[in-house]
Amino acid sequence: MKGTNPHKNDRGMRETRAISTLAVLSVALGCLALLLAGCADAPSVPTKRFTEILYRYPQAQEPLQFPNLSAANADAVASTLRSRTVTIIVHPAYALFFRDERRSTYTEAKYDLLKFQLDNEARFMSEFARSGNLLILILPGKYQKDSIAPLSYTFYLNATAAGGTSVFYLLSETSSSGSLSVDAILTLHDFLSRIKPNLILVGGGFIGRCQREFYNQLVTYIEGKSSYIVPEISTISPDDITDQQAATILASIREKDYTPVKKFIEKKTRGDANILPIPPDEVM
Repeated sequence: MKGTNPHKNDRGMRETRAISTLAVLSVALGCLALLLAGCADAPSVPTKRFTEILYRYPQAQEPLQFPNLSAANADAVASTLRSRTVTIIVHPAYALFFRDERRSTYTEAKYDLLKFQLDNEARFMSEFARSGNLLILILPGKYQKDSIAPLSYTFYLNATAAGGTSVFYLLSETSSSGSLSVDAILTLHDFLSRIKPNLILVGGGFIGRCQREFYNQLVTYIEGKSSYIVPEISTISPDDITDQQAATILASIREKDYTPVKKFIEKKTRGDANILPIPPDEVM
């Protein structure tokens, strides 16, 4: 039996260790290269927290300064407003007052779109209410409990809509649904049947979400032929679009071209909704 060569064994072990070291070093360098490449290709994206603008609406201890809708309200509606347009805004300012603060940080493109929609909606509500036209707000159910800033929300509603003499509200069943209870549907039906509007315009948000739930009830149980979703006063959820889409939509609506919003409504309602641009004689 031949003896083993200790020098040969030592050389083999050294070679094995060297190969292992090189392999580990190669893997490490590869990971470093990938990391550096990833950093170069994906720069940090600036973000903004949307709830930071809540300071615009102080936490005032005050009740809503316009009434809950009832069939009896129809008797107080001026004859000049009967057989005219009724505008209904679903869940106004939802993105600001009902969005979990942990989910309120957005890229600049989405932030800018949300702020434009918020300001546009508030302006419309304010001008429309003060014009004396009929305005109904579908407020999120149990908003005093579910809003992240309920007192500020009440202040916002009063500041934007309380200047009118024909502004009313109804509560949706929950804060996350635009659907009305059976009693609320009957109340709305009775009110509208008494004043006989020639047009019902629906706005608010979010498109394809709470707005669609309310609109489906409206056209199913109350009035379908004369009910329309209006792009100019409808809002888009930040969860439903990309940053690029947000930037494109905002650039368009800043030029008063609401074609992208109209297409978005068609997509989210599967083409089942009646869509109408804001009539020329309405306040905008």
